[in-house]
Amino acid sequence: MLLSEKHFQILETLGGQEISTQRQLAQFTGISLGQINYVLKQFLSKGLVKIGNFRKNPHKIGYAYILTPKGIEAKSKLAARFIISKLREYSNIRNKLAERLIAIAKNGRNRIIFIGPEIVKEFIDSIIYEKALALVLVAHCEDWQDIKQYDDNSFDLVVEFNANQDAKTAKLNGISSDRVISLW
Repeated sequence: MLLSEKHFQILETLGGQEISTQRQLAQFTGISLGQINYVLKQFLSKGLVKIGNFRKNPHKIGYAYILTPKGIEAKSKLAARFIISKLREYSNIRNKLAERLIAIAKNGRNRIIFIGPEIVKEFIDSIIYEKALALVLVAHCEDWQDIKQYDDNSFDLVVEFNANQDAKTAKLNGISSDRVISLW
C-alpha cells in the first residue's frame, strides 16, 4: 500500500488524539467519512492501527483507534518523506522567484513595490538580500487600493503576485501598464 498525505494526516491525528469514532477522525482531519472508513480498513488489515476497548463507565464499552508500533513507524517514515518533498517544493519556488527577480534587476528598474501577501513579500526580501540584487523593495501593498498612498516617482516598477490583474486595473490606479509586471 502506497501511503499518501491523507494517510499521514490520519496517522498523525490518531497518534496525537484519542479518537473513538470515524466521524470524529473525519472532523479532525477534514477528510470525508467514506475515505476515513476505507483508509482505516486498510490500516487495520496492515496492522498499522488497532481498535482498543476501554470501559468509560460500567454500562458502556468505549472504543478508540490506536496506532500500533508498526503504525508509528509508518507515520515516522511518511513524515520524513513529506518533509523532504515540501523542502524540494520550497527550493523550486525559491529558485523560480530568484530567476524572476534577477531578470527584473537586469532591466534596470530597481525600485519596486510589491502587491501581494506579506509572506511572499518576506520571501522576496530574503532573496534580494541573499542574492545581493540591485533591487529595493520600496513598499509592500496587500492590494491595488494601497498603492495610491505612494508617490509615483518613488518607484520604478510594480510587481504583483496575482497575474489576473490587467492593464485596466493599473491605469485605474494611475500607473502605466509598462510599469506593472507579474511575479510569475
